[in-house]
Amino acid sequence: MSEITEAEWQAMLITLAQAYGWHHLHVRRSIGKGRKWTTAANVVGWPDLHLWNERQRRVMYVELKTDAKGSETTHEQDVVLAQLRNAGQEVYVWRPSDLETAKFILSPKGRPT
Repeated sequence: MSEITEAEWQAMLITLAQAYGWHHLHVRRSIGKGRKWTTAANVVGWPDLHLWNERQRRVMYVELKTDAKGSETTHEQDVVLAQLRNAGQEVYVWRPSDLETAKFILSPKGRPT
């Protein structure tokens, strides 16, 4: 898969998720004090997407990254993702190169055991 931005990857993944009946929440970034980008969430490191599917009776959290070198999760993201996993949630970090894996996991067959 050619190099795409995180915003393009997010749009692709949301479209794919919706095709499988998933709903989503994305906390948008905005310009905050000091004209710096900030996310309007009270938890630093909160994942990009919160997905839920009533038919599959599943909830998941997804952090999106690009395939570019240096596109890694931050320490804060790692902590939050671990906390969500420890709370029994499905948690994933997906890149464009994970598209086939994402398709499977979002499908009804992809329910974790």
